[in-house]
Amino acid sequence: MAEALKFDIKLKEREVLLDDGSGEKRYVLKELTGDQRAEYNDSFDITVKTVDGKPQAVAGENFKLLSGKDFLALCLYDEEDKLVPPETIGKFPATVVDSLHKEALELSGMDKEALDNAKNESAGNDTNGSESLPASEEQ
Repeated sequence: MAEALKFDIKLKEREVLLDDGSGEKRYVLKELTGDQRAEYNDSFDITVKTVDGKPQAVAGENFKLLSGKDFLALCLYDEEDKLVPPETIGKFPATVVDSLHKEALELSGMDKEALDNAKNESAGNDTNGSESLPASEEQ
């Protein structure tokens, strides 16, 4: 019998301190839960169609990419352990939102490097001839 799979299910976190001039405020970036990741993935309206014999992702009428602030609203928590709304995140400087977004993607294994590694592992284990679709959002 194969060895049992064992996982630590405590979400990965990263403390964030933001200073608005009146003092530091503490936030926490947390890895997405399975439900949060599903919510994120469900925001895409993509179908796969065969074009010239190759599978291609095609955006539907309801297709939208979540902005960095919308993604962060799924995983940035305030001092009371409540999710920070996108309206609040939208008031942060763009460079801060970009940096937090990049870190949040990495925490949840959704950054470009993690997705490339998963795609390469999948291709190495692929025995049914299917192809991976390109990432729907560039990092």
